[in-house]
Amino acid sequence: MNIRILLTTLVLTSALVSHADDANHYQSQPAGNKVRIEGTSTAHDWEMQGTLIGGSIDFDPAVQFDTAQATIPGLKDKKLAIKSQVIIPVRSVKSDAKAMPQVMESLMQDALNSKAFPKIECHVTELTFKEPHAAGKPFDFDASGELAIAGKTNKVTFPVSIDVPEKDKLKITGTAPVKMTDYGIKPPAPSFGLGLMRTGDEVKIIFEWTVAKTK
Repeated sequence: MNIRILLTTLVLTSALVSHADDANHYQSQPAGNKVRIEGTSTAHDWEMQGTLIGGSIDFDPAVQFDTAQATIPGLKDKKLAIKSQVIIPVRSVKSDAKAMPQVMESLMQDALNSKAFPKIECHVTELTFKEPHAAGKPFDFDASGELAIAGKTNKVTFPVSIDVPEKDKLKITGTAPVKMTDYGIKPPAPSFGLGLMRTGDEVKIIFEWTVAKTK
Protein backbone atom coordinates (compact mmCIF):
# COMPACT_ATOMS: atom_id res chain seq x y z
CA MET A 1 0.00 0.00 0.00
CA ASN A 2 1.26 3.50 -0.85
CA ILE A 3 2.72 5.23 2.25
CA ARG A 4 0.58 8.36 1.96
CA ILE A 5 -2.58 6.33 1.38
CA LEU A 6 -1.71 4.27 4.48
CA LEU A 7 -1.16 7.39 6.60
CA THR A 8 -4.36 9.03 5.32
CA THR A 9 -6.32 5.88 6.15
CA LEU A 10 -4.85 5.73 9.66
CA VAL A 11 -5.58 9.41 10.34
CA LEU A 12 -9.16 9.19 9.03
CA THR A 13 -9.80 6.04 11.04
CA SER A 14 -8.64 7.64 14.28
CA ALA A 15 -10.67 10.76 13.49
CA LEU A 16 -13.85 8.69 13.13
CA VAL A 17 -13.49 7.05 16.55
CA SER A 18 -16.04 8.52 18.99
CA HIS A 19 -14.75 10.37 22.04
CA ALA A 20 -16.52 10.92 25.35
CA ASP A 21 -15.43 14.57 25.26
CA ASP A 22 -14.04 16.11 22.05
CA ALA A 23 -13.17 19.37 23.82
CA ASN A 24 -9.62 18.20 24.48
CA HIS A 25 -9.01 15.93 21.50
CA TYR A 26 -5.94 16.68 19.39
CA GLN A 27 -5.37 15.24 15.91
CA SER A 28 -2.07 14.76 14.09
CA GLN A 29 -1.32 17.37 11.44
CA PRO A 30 0.11 16.68 7.96
CA ALA A 31 2.95 19.19 8.41
CA GLY A 32 5.42 19.96 11.19
CA ASN A 33 6.39 16.36 11.97
CA LYS A 34 9.86 14.84 12.08
CA VAL A 35 11.13 11.35 12.88
CA ARG A 36 14.79 10.43 13.24
CA ILE A 37 16.18 7.01 14.08
CA GLU A 38 19.80 7.07 15.23
CA GLY A 39 22.05 4.08 15.65
CA THR A 40 25.61 2.80 15.56
CA SER A 41 27.54 0.14 13.70
CA THR A 42 31.01 -1.32 13.65
CA ALA A 43 31.75 0.95 10.66
CA HIS A 44 30.05 4.27 11.51
CA ASP A 45 27.06 5.89 13.16
CA TRP A 46 23.92 6.06 11.04
CA GLU A 47 20.53 7.74 11.01
CA MET A 48 17.25 7.62 9.10
CA GLN A 49 14.61 10.31 8.80
CA GLY A 50 10.94 10.75 8.02
CA THR A 51 8.14 13.31 8.19
CA LEU A 52 5.01 11.17 8.61
CA ILE A 53 3.38 10.74 12.02
CA GLY A 54 -0.29 9.87 12.39
CA GLY A 55 -2.57 9.46 15.38
CA SER A 56 -4.24 11.50 18.08
CA ILE A 57 -4.14 12.40 21.76
CA ASP A 58 -6.87 13.03 24.33
CA PHE A 59 -6.49 14.97 27.59
CA ASP A 60 -8.92 15.40 30.46
CA PRO A 61 -11.24 18.39 29.77
CA ALA A 62 -9.62 20.33 32.65
CA VAL A 63 -6.14 20.20 31.10
CA GLN A 64 -4.94 23.41 29.48
CA PHE A 65 -1.42 24.21 28.28
CA ASP A 66 -0.13 27.73 28.76
CA THR A 67 3.66 27.94 28.84
CA ALA A 68 3.48 31.32 30.60
CA GLN A 69 2.13 29.52 33.68
CA ALA A 70 4.15 27.54 36.24
CA THR A 71 1.83 24.54 36.22
CA ILE A 72 -0.98 22.85 34.27
CA PRO A 73 -4.67 22.73 35.27
CA GLY A 74 -5.83 19.15 35.60
CA LEU A 75 -2.64 17.74 37.12
CA LYS A 76 -3.27 15.08 39.77
CA ASP A 77 -0.25 14.22 41.90
CA LYS A 78 1.92 15.68 39.11
CA LYS A 79 0.39 13.28 36.59
CA LEU A 80 -1.84 13.58 33.53
CA ALA A 81 -3.83 10.54 32.45
CA ILE A 82 -4.15 10.59 28.65
CA LYS A 83 -5.16 8.46 25.68
CA SER A 84 -2.86 8.57 22.70
CA GLN A 85 -2.05 6.74 19.50
CA VAL A 86 1.15 7.58 17.65
CA ILE A 87 1.74 5.94 14.27
CA ILE A 88 4.94 5.96 12.19
CA PRO A 89 4.80 4.09 8.85
CA VAL A 90 8.03 2.07 8.64
CA ARG A 91 8.52 2.63 4.92
CA SER A 92 8.26 6.41 5.34
CA VAL A 93 11.58 6.50 7.23
CA LYS A 94 14.44 6.95 4.77
CA SER A 95 18.22 6.71 5.00
CA ASP A 96 20.26 9.91 4.68
CA ALA A 97 23.35 7.99 3.54
CA LYS A 98 25.12 9.59 0.58
CA ALA A 99 25.97 6.21 -0.93
CA MET A 100 23.38 3.48 -1.54
CA PRO A 101 20.72 4.75 0.90
CA GLN A 102 18.34 2.08 -0.39
CA VAL A 103 20.57 -0.59 1.18
CA MET A 104 20.00 0.77 4.69
CA GLU A 105 16.30 1.22 4.01
CA SER A 106 15.99 -2.38 2.82
CA LEU A 107 17.89 -3.67 5.85
CA MET A 108 15.61 -1.80 8.25
CA GLN A 109 12.41 -2.82 6.48
CA ASP A 110 13.49 -6.48 6.45
CA ALA A 111 14.58 -6.37 10.12
CA LEU A 112 11.25 -4.87 11.15
CA ASN A 113 9.28 -7.23 8.87
CA SER A 114 7.50 -4.21 7.43
CA LYS A 115 5.29 -6.28 5.12
CA ALA A 116 3.61 -7.95 8.09
CA PHE A 117 3.97 -4.99 10.50
CA PRO A 118 3.94 -1.79 8.42
CA LYS A 119 3.92 0.66 11.31
CA ILE A 120 5.63 1.53 14.58
CA GLU A 121 2.91 2.34 17.11
CA CYS A 122 3.03 3.92 20.57
CA HIS A 123 0.25 4.33 23.12
CA VAL A 124 1.14 6.72 25.95
CA THR A 125 -1.27 6.54 28.89
CA GLU A 126 0.37 8.77 31.49
CA LEU A 127 2.53 11.90 31.65
CA THR A 128 4.46 12.73 34.82
CA PHE A 129 5.20 16.46 35.14
CA LYS A 130 8.82 17.43 35.79
CA GLU A 131 9.17 20.53 37.95
CA PRO A 132 10.12 23.32 38.05
CA HIS A 133 8.75 24.88 34.86
CA ALA A 134 10.23 28.18 33.64
CA ALA A 135 7.80 30.63 32.03
CA GLY A 136 7.98 30.61 28.26
CA LYS A 137 9.62 27.17 28.07
CA PRO A 138 7.99 23.88 27.01
CA PHE A 139 6.53 21.66 29.72
CA ASP A 140 8.70 18.60 30.45
CA PHE A 141 7.31 15.16 31.29
CA ASP A 142 8.19 11.49 31.58
CA ALA A 143 5.84 9.59 29.27
CA SER A 144 4.73 6.04 30.14
CA GLY A 145 2.96 3.59 27.88
CA GLU A 146 3.52 0.83 25.34
CA LEU A 147 5.60 0.72 22.16
CA ALA A 148 4.89 -1.81 19.41
CA ILE A 149 7.59 -2.65 16.85
CA ALA A 150 7.74 -5.64 14.48
CA GLY A 151 4.79 -7.32 16.14
CA LYS A 152 6.05 -7.12 19.72
CA THR A 153 4.84 -4.68 22.39
CA ASN A 154 6.83 -3.53 25.42
CA LYS A 155 6.21 -1.06 28.22
CA VAL A 156 8.30 2.10 27.85
CA THR A 157 9.11 5.32 29.69
CA PHE A 158 10.86 8.20 27.96
CA PRO A 159 11.13 12.02 28.24
CA VAL A 160 8.87 14.32 26.23
CA SER A 161 8.31 18.07 26.04
CA ILE A 162 5.07 19.86 25.11
CA ASP A 163 5.17 23.35 23.62
CA VAL A 164 2.35 25.61 22.40
CA PRO A 165 3.50 27.14 19.08
CA GLU A 166 0.10 28.72 18.50
CA LYS A 167 -3.47 28.61 19.81
CA ASP A 168 -5.00 25.12 19.82
CA LYS A 169 -1.77 23.51 18.61
CA LEU A 170 0.80 21.46 20.50
CA LYS A 171 4.31 20.48 19.48
CA ILE A 172 5.36 17.28 21.26
CA THR A 173 9.02 16.27 21.13
CA GLY A 174 10.74 13.28 22.67
CA THR A 175 13.43 10.63 22.51
CA ALA A 176 12.67 6.95 23.04
CA PRO A 177 15.69 4.66 23.51
CA VAL A 178 15.09 1.18 22.10
CA LYS A 179 16.99 -2.10 22.09
CA MET A 180 16.24 -4.03 18.91
CA THR A 181 16.61 -7.39 20.63
CA ASP A 182 13.85 -6.42 23.11
CA TYR A 183 11.51 -6.52 20.10
CA GLY A 184 12.84 -9.77 18.68
CA ILE A 185 14.86 -7.91 16.04
CA LYS A 186 18.31 -9.18 15.15
CA PRO A 187 20.62 -6.18 14.57
CA PRO A 188 21.31 -6.22 10.81
CA ALA A 189 24.66 -7.32 9.41
CA PRO A 190 24.92 -6.50 5.67
CA SER A 191 26.00 -9.45 3.54
CA PHE A 192 28.28 -7.24 1.45
CA GLY A 193 30.37 -6.63 4.59
CA LEU A 194 30.98 -10.40 4.94
CA GLY A 195 29.20 -10.20 8.30
CA LEU A 196 31.96 -8.03 9.74
CA MET A 197 29.82 -4.88 9.70
CA ARG A 198 27.10 -5.03 12.33
CA THR A 199 24.65 -2.48 13.64
CA GLY A 200 24.47 -1.86 17.37
CA ASP A 201 21.54 -3.16 19.40
CA GLU A 202 20.60 0.23 20.85
CA VAL A 203 18.86 2.90 18.77
CA LYS A 204 17.03 6.14 19.51
CA ILE A 205 13.68 7.17 18.04
CA ILE A 206 13.61 10.98 18.12
CA PHE A 207 10.42 12.77 17.10
CA GLU A 208 8.66 16.14 16.73
CA TRP A 209 4.89 15.71 16.50
CA THR A 210 2.45 18.53 15.74
CA VAL A 211 -1.19 18.08 16.78
CA ALA A 212 -4.16 20.44 16.66
CA LYS A 213 -7.32 20.57 18.76
CA THR A 214 -10.44 19.45 16.90
CA LYS A 215 -13.30 21.92 16.65
